[in-house]
Amino acid sequence: MSVKKITAALVMAFTLAAEQTPLPGLRVEPVSGGTNFYVKNTAAQPLIAFILELDGYPGSSYVLVQDENSAAPIAPGDERRIQTSNMTPGAVPDYMKLQAAIYADGTSAGQPEKVAQLIEHRRAMLETTRGLIERIENTRKAAKATSTDKAALAAELRQWSGSIPEPARRERTRPTGINQIDSKNLIERVAKQLESSSLDDVLAGLRASERALAAGKS
Repeated sequence: MSVKKITAALVMAFTLAAEQTPLPGLRVEPVSGGTNFYVKNTAAQPLIAFILELDGYPGSSYVLVQDENSAAPIAPGDERRIQTSNMTPGAVPDYMKLQAAIYADGTSAGQPEKVAQLIEHRRAMLETTRGLIERIENTRKAAKATSTDKAALAAELRQWSGSIPEPARRERTRPTGINQIDSKNLIERVAKQLESSSLDDVLAGLRASERALAAGKS
C-alpha cells in the first residue's frame, strides 16, 4: 500500500474516532511579556499532540503545534501550562481555538484537515528524529566519541539545520512552514545537547521519541 493511501486511511480512521472523542479544554491568560495557555485533557487517554490557532482574527496569525517529541503527554484529567512570548493571543483570547488533538490510543478530535496536519507534522518529526539517530550512530561507529568528535557532529547537525529552507514570513504559520521550523529547532536542540551530554544519553532520548512518534501512527 502506498504512503498516500496509508495516510488517507489514517485520516479517515482519526476522523471517525473524533466523533466520540472530546477536544481538550483551553484557557488563555495574558501575562506580562506574553501569553499562557492552559490545556486540559478531558479524555480518557493521554494527550500526545494538538494544535492551537488564532482563528479568524483580522490582520494577525498564530499557530502552536505541540507534540510529544518535545513535551511529555498530558495525562487524563491533567492541565498543562504552555508559555509563549507572543502577546497577541492573550490580548484576544476569544479568537484562540484548540483545533485538533491526537491521543495515545490513536483516537483524535477536531477538524479533519487539522488532524491531517498533525499526522503530517508527526511524520516530519519522525523523519527528522531518524535522521538524527543515523548521524549519531555513524559517529559512534567511526570514533570513540571524544569531545572533538561531538563538536564535529554538532557542527554537522547545524549545517543540516541550515540546509533546511527558512520559510517566508507568510508561510511560517502554514503546515509546511511549521514542519520546517520545528525540524530545524529539533536539530538545533540536539546539537546543543551534545555540548553537555554524552552521545549515548542523546541517542537514548531520540530513540524514546522515535518509539513514541512511530507508535502514535505518525
